Amino acid sequence: MRLFMKPLARMLASASIAAMMCLPEERAAQDLDYSIDALIDRQAADIDPEDIALLVSLRRDPLDINRADRTELEQLPWITPALAGAIVAWRERHGSFGNAGELVRVQGFTPVLVSRISPFVRVVLGRAEDDRSLETTGRLRLARSRTDRPDAPGNGILGVQADIGLGNRFKLGGRGERRDRGGETRWRSGYVEFGGSATSRRLILGYFEMDFGQGLIWRSHSIRPSTASLSASVKRRIRGLRPVRTTYASGARRGMAMRIDRRGFNLTGILSRADSGKWEPGGRLGWSRNSGLVGISVLQSDGSLRVGTDLDYLYGGTNLFGEMAIDGEGYQTVQAGMVWSMEGVEGGLTFHRQPDARLIEKTERTWQSLLLRWRPDRRTTLQLSVEPRLTYLELYRRSTMRFRRRVGRGVIASGVWRREMDERQATGSALLDTWRGQVAWRVPARVQWRARYERRGRYGLKPEHDMRLYMRYRSRDRFSLSAQWEYTLSEFPAPEIALAGFPDPESSASLFRSNHRERWVILLYGPVGPGVSTLIRYTRTRQTRYDQLKVPIVETRWVLQLNARW
Repeated sequence: MRLFMKPLARMLASASIAAMMCLPEERAAQDLDYSIDALIDRQAADIDPEDIALLVSLRRDPLDINRADRTELEQLPWITPALAGAIVAWRERHGSFGNAGELVRVQGFTPVLVSRISPFVRVVLGRAEDDRSLETTGRLRLARSRTDRPDAPGNGILGVQADIGLGNRFKLGGRGERRDRGGETRWRSGYVEFGGSATSRRLILGYFEMDFGQGLIWRSHSIRPSTASLSASVKRRIRGLRPVRTTYASGARRGMAMRIDRRGFNLTGILSRADSGKWEPGGRLGWSRNSGLVGISVLQSDGSLRVGTDLDYLYGGTNLFGEMAIDGEGYQTVQAGMVWSMEGVEGGLTFHRQPDARLIEKTERTWQSLLLRWRPDRRTTLQLSVEPRLTYLELYRRSTMRFRRRVGRGVIASGVWRREMDERQATGSALLDTWRGQVAWRVPARVQWRARYERRGRYGLKPEHDMRLYMRYRSRDRFSLSAQWEYTLSEFPAPEIALAGFPDPESSASLFRSNHRERWVILLYGPVGPGVSTLIRYTRTRQTRYDQLKVPIVETRWVLQLNARW
């Protein structure tokens, strides 16, 4: 059997490598995994849309809580640096976890929190390096979608995704799609992985993502003035090395990457091919302990050498992190931050400075993010965040206040106020105010209702109104049926009024024309057999636009997914 499997594994690896190294990556939208949809709907958390793909990746490749270090554990939703450090400290004191449910024995964890993160964690007992089993595991997804609208009738896509593992030593996977219009076939991503995340040696061929520190060296989407790096919902820093399994990848690369871990030290080397066809070598040397992590990164890209160092240190309830990068032309970027927690109060602060930025006429760019979260009791949460960004020509500031109160008997009331101010020397100021209120009612384990109203107002324009009603029913057999209705109303000046520069647009409602948008979403999910589930989603959107002579535009979209796991 072993003599037969070795040549077979080599043939599969060679064919996959050849395909993945030659075909370009395509990042097309794909429907989310149902468990992620359910997670976000069930918990009224402030999760950035760009973070959803990270949750999808964690869902498909859960973290091993017996081997993941603190910074890796921070990627789990609602896990603060202090809680991640508590897991590592408990392991050092008591040994490995027998199952994920034992997390309730760690200080700071509750049964509710363990239930929330359970889709993203796993427990591997024994030494993965000694696991020579040939047991095959994998996931397969077939997705068929079709979109009909006046300008593109019958636009359908057939998508295939597969991830197959042979024990803990070998994995391969890929994504592809075929469009009905033109019969175009696209290869989106693919990888071959030797070793795996639970071993001390790891090799990835194909598409992978590498993100350490704040993403300055590897050009990831972590470089942005967002409170996502501070929130306990999802961490966007020091995500490490992983193959591309999602449609969204921060700085996805094509080539090969290798990582070796030895007694707190880890060495990562990459050789990737850019869109221009040039090869870009790089690597990182890191040293980690439970309380701290230090790394040095080097990357040769576009004829320039970039060098940087990153730091992550946990002291009690305070987490300090940051990164500094310098390239061959002398440009320097610094980004640092701090997260702390005390009795009922959590907070965070980040700072980004890039002098002589080449993107905006060599002007300086400075970003900050401040987040404060206060829990006066177990039922109430108040949050304030301020995010200013300053350049030579523009000042942008976003301020957000959030309120959440668990009233009782499954009822949760929440509200958000956000003000965005954009000041430019050439065009003046622009102001956007957003108010949103939401009430959710959840009957234990069966039915959930949610109603939301949002008002967005821009300076000098009529406000935009958005209303949503949502219902979900779950049976004991894990079947789920949900429906959502959305209605958006926005008013704009008539084209002739806007061109004439009407002085007071608020003085006459007749001078405005309105856009109406109504949307229905129906989703049905349920298991059809052991390890097999199906998902059906139907969406119908009807909108009337003032620039289309009040002719309604109707778009319908349906998606059918078949998911298998073994």
